[in-house]
Amino acid sequence: MPASKQRRIAIFGTFDVENYGDLLFPLLAQQRLAGEGIDVVAVSPTAGVTRYRDTVPVIAVEEFANTVDTFDGILIGGGNIVHIRDFGLPGYSDIAYPSLWAGATAHAVRHDLPVAWNAPGVLAPEGAARGPDWLQHVAAAADRFAVRDAQSADAMDRWTGRRPEVMPDTATDLPLLWSKATLKDRFARIRKTLKIPKARSVIALHVKARSLRTTSVADFAQQLDAALEDNGATAVLIAIGRCHGDHELVRAINNAAPRHTIPFEDADTLQDIAAVIAGSDAYLGASLHGQITAAAYDVPARLVAVPNLHKFEGQAIQMDRADDVVGSWETALMDLPGVLGQPKQPLPASIASQLDAHWGEVTRIFASGRQMMTHGDIFPGADIDTALADAVAVMRHGAVSPPRPGKEPLPPPGDTAPDAPMEWDAKALDRMMADQAYSAADKLITSQLAQTPSHLPARLAEVRLAMARDETQKAVDLAAKLVEAWPDNPWVWNIHLKSLSRAGQSDAAMALFHAGLARPDIDETMLKGATGDVLALIPLQAQIAFLKTALEKRPQSTHLMLRLAMRADASGDFQLALDLFRKAEQDGPLPDYAAKVRKQLHALELPLVEAVDRLQADVEAGAEDVVSLCRLCRLAAAAGRFDLSVSALRRALELHPLEWRTVYRLNRVFLTRAEDKKIFADLKRVATTLEPEPSWLLQYALFALRAGSKSEGRETLVRLDETELLGPTARSLLAALDVLGKSRPRKAVLGDGDVRIVRKRGAEYTVVVFEGLIGGLSYINSRYLDTILADLPAHIIYLRDPHGQIFLKGVPELGADETAMQTALASLIADLGAGKVVAIGGSAAGYAALRTGLAIDADTVISLAGFVTPSAADAQDADHARRGMAEIFGTDLDAFDLRPQLRSHPKLQLTQVVGGSYAPDMKRLRAIDEVQNARTIILDGIDTHHIALPAITDGTLKRLLNEALSETPACRSSAG
Repeated sequence: MPASKQRRIAIFGTFDVENYGDLLFPLLAQQRLAGEGIDVVAVSPTAGVTRYRDTVPVIAVEEFANTVDTFDGILIGGGNIVHIRDFGLPGYSDIAYPSLWAGATAHAVRHDLPVAWNAPGVLAPEGAARGPDWLQHVAAAADRFAVRDAQSADAMDRWTGRRPEVMPDTATDLPLLWSKATLKDRFARIRKTLKIPKARSVIALHVKARSLRTTSVADFAQQLDAALEDNGATAVLIAIGRCHGDHELVRAINNAAPRHTIPFEDADTLQDIAAVIAGSDAYLGASLHGQITAAAYDVPARLVAVPNLHKFEGQAIQMDRADDVVGSWETALMDLPGVLGQPKQPLPASIASQLDAHWGEVTRIFASGRQMMTHGDIFPGADIDTALADAVAVMRHGAVSPPRPGKEPLPPPGDTAPDAPMEWDAKALDRMMADQAYSAADKLITSQLAQTPSHLPARLAEVRLAMARDETQKAVDLAAKLVEAWPDNPWVWNIHLKSLSRAGQSDAAMALFHAGLARPDIDETMLKGATGDVLALIPLQAQIAFLKTALEKRPQSTHLMLRLAMRADASGDFQLALDLFRKAEQDGPLPDYAAKVRKQLHALELPLVEAVDRLQADVEAGAEDVVSLCRLCRLAAAAGRFDLSVSALRRALELHPLEWRTVYRLNRVFLTRAEDKKIFADLKRVATTLEPEPSWLLQYALFALRAGSKSEGRETLVRLDETELLGPTARSLLAALDVLGKSRPRKAVLGDGDVRIVRKRGAEYTVVVFEGLIGGLSYINSRYLDTILADLPAHIIYLRDPHGQIFLKGVPELGADETAMQTALASLIADLGAGKVVAIGGSAAGYAALRTGLAIDADTVISLAGFVTPSAADAQDADHARRGMAEIFGTDLDAFDLRPQLRSHPKLQLTQVVGGSYAPDMKRLRAIDEVQNARTIILDGIDTHHIALPAITDGTLKRLLNEALSETPACRSSAG
């Protein structure tokens, strides 16, 4: 509901520089607040104008101060702006950054304006003591106090005594500003302009100069060119931070590696940069907001965290993308094949909920209007800018912070302090390092060591400085000397590990890490940072083995348990993940990022009925995000609680009609024809009045076909034809529909039951169709599939599984469980005639067709990209039973291996059809290499799991059915 009075608020940040991430925040705030009757004015240190045409105009801080009475509130952030540093930027005063948050708050308090923090990042001095009173008053004045990562919250807590809420960076809201469909279409035009062939994968690539460390542009370009060549990819080079010289680096890299790179450094809209990232197959880069954009649009990514700033990991954890963060370009390029093969990974549903809550609270605060503030004036009776400048100067150059208790190790035995020691200014050194004033830092360290050569903090600082200057081998050598002098000091161990990691010496770093696990003085806090340093060095597949070894050495480490649990879950080893989560829970509640994943494993851990009850309780308590509702819908159906399943689906349709997951789940819940038509009418209004993303449109097209609106389904598929990711699927489905023609399905096919029998006069044979999760074969609903089957001299039995459990729980209309279903089905077939029986199914339903075919003594089973065992095809293959499969089959996958039964039924002929260019299905064929009564049909050039579509189009399916029914029928008996 818009506010009754138009209001005007100021958003503070560095919106006057050509930096993609910073420039997004006013646009996102405008998108969220405009509908509430709130105008957004961007305020920056200067009123500088950038090259980008789609940004919000800015005013300078000085103009805001002169017109503050015209505003109704202030919004601080985002961006890394909460600090007191002076980076010496052209046009920026020495208090430019403090003015954006402390100065802005001081003006707001003086004029009774509400203050909201929009999840900025914080760069408080490390280990800072409690700040002065004015700083604590600034924090206390925030009506909404939120930062974007836990480290920023910790810093503010130490600095001001008030801990802010942690929430995701508001740039994760990007799809609300520019929909996925909009950016996909925009990228299609960019791709055409850049002349990138459709057959090539596209990488959105962003390189920041400092991320290369000491690697020359020429050497990096050579590595990049080789990686792109190996992966058949083209890199579109984007300049996310022109203010950092990214555009110049783009040109240099393109000049050095022109074969597979295309420069895109001159974009004049932010939307074009976002479109390149959102439309690419992967993002590799050194920008936090590049990675956030990729995550917001489900694009696989690697973030090169050099230097490894806390904002990278803090944001990645919230987005469930911790594995994106790597420590070098070498690792990122090594991971490229895996990244390109990685499935789309949507953001956790909780992020949308947090953003909605944040903007709801911000709206409420600003809508409440001016009030008499209870906070005292920050700088009573003084000119704010003058007082702020004086206060910041005192903080920058004032007294040294007291040492942190227990953090500074004792000198080794025999080390005697000089008579008049130079006072070690750790705070000044930290400031110099942060400001990249390396010469000044070098002078400070050298002066200290001249008086006290064995002063350990200065010796440690030497290593830090060498790493900051990218003198990695020097850092390793200096650290090695420290080990000789202080072999038992934990901080020496830590800096040695960091130096090895920065130098890319992974084997040495891993060995040192494992050795450190035997030392009790290496505590969990130190271990966290060290673990991240090492994991950033090694490819994903090696991380699990590394963490397992580490946990064996330190079995009580909760940190290592959680690190390994997260990676075990991602790799499909759900039992290991469960065991680790359970053990970690013994030490207290799991952190949020782990708790989210833990909740997903309830269905593997609890009896299904209990898992459904727990999830239902969560939903009734308010967890009505789309993931929870759709999961409840699925699990309730699996438990046979179909009414609960449908009610959860209806709620998801009511609350989240534009979410593709909602329509995806709708396609997997079987309703009456009348209800299908009603829901279809509602979805058609969404499709025609809003801008759904392509993934939503594909699911909508499938539902339109199911509801009998073939024309709407076809039109939607035609719209998807030109999209990069879904175009091949749309074209394949359209081709199959063309072959199936316009014939109307037989009436019996259209019934609402899960068992539909279409009898044919004079037929003796029977074909049993085990429908897939959405009905029919692959994406072809049975109402269209019947066009092919109607010509066969056979009765057709269509079966669908309302449980969504690959028929392992049977079909309720045929009995209470799988055995009852098989018995009833055999009896039904016997009643129809004594002829040949063919069972057919696609994907997991192909497995069901074979499993029941063996039980009912079928003659032929046609499996379209199905499998004979949910286990790996052989010992060299990775386990492909992902979470959904694990929930269905449990952990003892070998118990569901059908090969022994197949070998013992030589009369049954299994025909397995796969695409010759789809590697996962080709690998699974090895499982039937030694089975005599199994044969394979390989369709050359087909690179999809949905093999039923090309098999219908080229006539393979009809030919196989005719062949199966043409042989002399055998005498049959009912299976009991």
